[in-house]
Amino acid sequence: MRLISSEKPNLVDRSTLRGSFVFVRPGVYVLSTGTELSSGRSIDTNAPEIARACSEQGFPVVGLGTMPDDRALLESEIGHVLARSDVGIVIMTGGLGPTDDDHTVDALAGLSGRDIVDDPQAARKLEVLGKRSRGRLNSASARRQVRIVEGAHVLMNERGLAPGMLLEISHGTDSRLVAAMPGVPQEMRHMLATQLLPELTRRYPEPGRARVVLHVYSVGESAFQSRVFGDKEKPGVVTDWPDDFSWGITAGNGQLKLFFEASDAAALNRIRSAIETEYSGQVLPASAEEILHDLLPKKQLTIGAAESCTGGLIGKILTDRPGSSAYFVGSIVAYSNSIKQALLGVPESVLNEFGAVSEQCVRAMAVGARERLASNYAVAVTGIAGPDGGSEHKPVGTVFVGVSGPSGCESHELHIPLDRDRVRHYTAHLALFHLLRFIEKDT
Repeated sequence: MRLISSEKPNLVDRSTLRGSFVFVRPGVYVLSTGTELSSGRSIDTNAPEIARACSEQGFPVVGLGTMPDDRALLESEIGHVLARSDVGIVIMTGGLGPTDDDHTVDALAGLSGRDIVDDPQAARKLEVLGKRSRGRLNSASARRQVRIVEGAHVLMNERGLAPGMLLEISHGTDSRLVAAMPGVPQEMRHMLATQLLPELTRRYPEPGRARVVLHVYSVGESAFQSRVFGDKEKPGVVTDWPDDFSWGITAGNGQLKLFFEASDAAALNRIRSAIETEYSGQVLPASAEEILHDLLPKKQLTIGAAESCTGGLIGKILTDRPGSSAYFVGSIVAYSNSIKQALLGVPESVLNEFGAVSEQCVRAMAVGARERLASNYAVAVTGIAGPDGGSEHKPVGTVFVGVSGPSGCESHELHIPLDRDRVRHYTAHLALFHLLRFIEKDT
């Protein structure tokens, strides 16, 4: 996430775009706990997710930290962070588990001077789990997971047992908010989206400021900034800046996620219109997978996929969303040529003459997937993810996307000169973008 100054951009000097982002919401410090994280044995994926989500909601992230499972060190670090003038909220993950080295509840109880109590809802859930486990659950250790600090606002855990909490801790004459969530990513992610962020935005509203969110596909961050904001050589496409305009940008997976804020809603709409005109056909109000998730059930349409270089990533992205079974019928991972022939009906002549990474092959894959999966639409991908396998005519990062539907078939050639992992992820997300655009034209 890149945070851009709320000052009106100087179209002569682009360096003014990299000032301090002005927020009316308090600063957030993200603190992850766990010796496996602080020792480097595991990678912390929670902190970046929390930071990104908070930034996109207008909460400035002023720091990230990682602490081992040591109560004294944890209390000392939380106290040190709470003393910072730029920190209004500390968001913690981890340390809510059933073992003796999970210290988050004890540390927060000590810092706040409050007692530890059981959360009634979590306790009832534990009772049910205990009966179902038939003795496999150690109730004594599991009971540690239902503890909260007395008086805390409870964050319900709909994906696990341990509840999260949000409590005020006094510091001098002021008080700070401290949130604690489980370290299990699936539990944390759902709690953050459905419990914590809604509560924080309720407590810290931004009155009088309008917000626009856009996803711009197939454009780089630097190219976007030059065309929209301008540079020393050429003015940008947007010239009407509200005095309190601010914006942020997240780049990745073949798209830019942008948000714009200002008190002047009409000015924001003009900025949105200018960007939609400049990047005609590339701008969406949400990610392609989000829109497909809402659109397809309404239109009673189904989709399928044929994946080569992405190895099932398209299916994963779609099925990460609960309810995707209403429209996603399945994905055929056809990595080898023989499987492309056997399961998708790609003609041997196509493979011999044009190769597996070609427009002709991906079209045959898309048509074959739609027929064999009996879906209304199908998307197919084939490409060279690297690091080997490229050639002068088809370098690493060459990818073809095919889409098939009642109106026929179309294909797109992509060039993603990145590492293997990003080639695969960019391809999967861009394939869903092209699938959405094809369906929109068809319907």
